[in-house]
Amino acid sequence: ATTPFKAGEEAVYELTWAGLKAGYGTIEVRPPRKHNNIWHRVFHAHASTGDWFKAIFVAKEELEAISRPWDFGISKFYMDQNEGKLFSRPFVQKKWLDFDHDNCKVNERIVTPGKDEKNASFDLSYGANDSLGVIFNLRTRNFKAGQKERVLVYTSEKNWYLEADPVAFEKVTVPAGTFDAVKLKLQTYIGKDLQQKGDVHAWIATDTPDRPLVQIQGEIKIGSVWIKLHKYRNGK
Repeated sequence: ATTPFKAGEEAVYELTWAGLKAGYGTIEVRPPRKHNNIWHRVFHAHASTGDWFKAIFVAKEELEAISRPWDFGISKFYMDQNEGKLFSRPFVQKKWLDFDHDNCKVNERIVTPGKDEKNASFDLSYGANDSLGVIFNLRTRNFKAGQKERVLVYTSEKNWYLEADPVAFEKVTVPAGTFDAVKLKLQTYIGKDLQQKGDVHAWIATDTPDRPLVQIQGEIKIGSVWIKLHKYRNGK
């Protein structure tokens, strides 16, 4: 099926907090990989905070998602986290997840320096996406005013719904340029219960075939965070 993204795509994002640059992140589409004799899409992301931001928070993270091509159902996921505050003990952890959609199970392996390896199994809702692949799923949707879109997602041992409500169509200027975009209000639900605190909005370009994610704005404990497209290279 034709998608707005292709292998080789690379999007670099700038993270700002209180109007100051806090770090950068890159999201890539890597070449397809075979898993269980089926070619899967491969999404990869890495992010790190800037040097000056270390007084508030320091983080370096890497994610990789191996995703089914027909429904973005996640098959394998890897996460490497190294984060914390200056002068405090960092949180360091590597996590591997294997997804068995047929049996609705997730097998999780966690390695933390200085601790015993943990292995656990959790319930999975069939066809659930992951936190990285769901971004690409949203880029394939044709949003219409007043028509909400929902995606089933699995993260942190929970199955939940991401609801994307197209609240506006507008021009957005970011370091990578000016785009016509749909503004989505994002909300997370477990069952019928709204989970998140604070508003999160995402803007997806509507005027280019690639339809990149242009920016995200979210409210967190320490204030408003913006993630804006800094550089973009489309895939082939």
